[in-house]
Amino acid sequence: MGNRVGTEGDVAFAGQSVVVDPYVNAASEADDQEQLIIADIDLTQTAAARKQRPFLGLRRPEWYV
Repeated sequence: MGNRVGTEGDVAFAGQSVVVDPYVNAASEADDQEQLIIADIDLTQTAAARKQRPFLGLRRPEWYV
């Protein structure tokens, strides 16, 4: 998940972007400063993680307007 940092008008963006692995564990996290974060993720875990947490079946693409 990427988030902006800094301000724009009256809006302050917190930053704190994060890269998560297929089990939603933080692999790398940013703070409130502009930066590049990089993480190695084992994508072979994706299929097993999706079986354990079948959230994609709950999507409602017809609502994505």
